[in-house]
Amino acid sequence: MAAPYNPPKKNEDFLVRIALEDAANPGSFKSSPTIAAGDFKVSTDGGALGNLGTIPVVSPASSIWVLVTLSAAEMNGDVIAVQAIDQTSPKEWADMAFCIPTVQ
Repeated sequence: MAAPYNPPKKNEDFLVRIALEDAANPGSFKSSPTIAAGDFKVSTDGGALGNLGTIPVVSPASSIWVLVTLSAAEMNGDVIAVQAIDQTSPKEWADMAFCIPTVQ
């Protein structure tokens, strides 16, 4: 495992913590969001989207923080795009997306 993850390196695993907005209370973060397989997808250098190999988890427990883990293979590109879309209806948390530019 690489550390300190700054800057994110191409072809090295990467961990990042995010917070998801509560869909029922816009402007507030969702505490202990439920995350299912397929909610988080990754695209490398504009390629096809695929499910993350590791489902993100709430960490620490009972908090707003969601630990997103990307493998070295998922980070093997210049720009890594991650999208998070709750598949439940109604949505528990709001859609979000972020990009990770990597360095050699």
